[in-house]
Amino acid sequence: MLAIDRYAYANRIVDWSPQLKAIFWLLGIVIAFQPVLWLKPILLVVVAWNTVYVTRVSLHQYIKWFYAILPFLLLSIIGIVFTVTHNANTLYGSVHLFGLYWGLSRSMLPLGLRVALQATTAIVCTYWFALTTPFQQIIFFLKWAHLPNILIEETMLMYRFIFIFIAAFEQIYQAQKLRFGYDNFRLMIHSSGILAKMLFEQVMINYQSMTYALDAKLYNGEFYVKGPKKHD
Repeated sequence: MLAIDRYAYANRIVDWSPQLKAIFWLLGIVIAFQPVLWLKPILLVVVAWNTVYVTRVSLHQYIKWFYAILPFLLLSIIGIVFTVTHNANTLYGSVHLFGLYWGLSRSMLPLGLRVALQATTAIVCTYWFALTTPFQQIIFFLKWAHLPNILIEETMLMYRFIFIFIAAFEQIYQAQKLRFGYDNFRLMIHSSGILAKMLFEQVMINYQSMTYALDAKLYNGEFYVKGPKKHD
């Protein structure tokens, strides 16, 4: 069982209705992307604190779950705020290179920071939902909402591979740290390249293993998801 699954099945609100938890999650996502800026950091702090309290997870472990996501978020923000121009006055920290000025765009930096805050808040809300709602309850909610079977199947596969990806990232990263793979900048770059390569290989291995398992169970292209039991 993945670490996130263990917390999902043993948290303080595990018996809450999945519909209620889904409503709270959707409300958090709406607040994360609404235009009022000051609500976002408040929501981020409140939800992060509530997640740590409800799941009894250590703050260190909670922060570690962001390690696999932050590089992608940072790359997205860099793509927004970093630019090349002929006018150095439009940049922060401009560097003159090859006849052009390279740096952070003064006009795009506020947008990049806003996007970073929105994405981080949405991720924190999603972690709250994932850490407090067992995956079986998530599937029950999707069926209760009468979503298409193909969407439910895609959700199952994405859930499996996302968290397998995170678990593999943590294992490889810790192994590299024990071998002093991040002691200096040169080693960090080298270790990061190896990490990316091994993660890709691990995803392919897991995909192949899942294919073999489905073939053994005579998979015919459709997952059959059993709904929640109805009590008289």
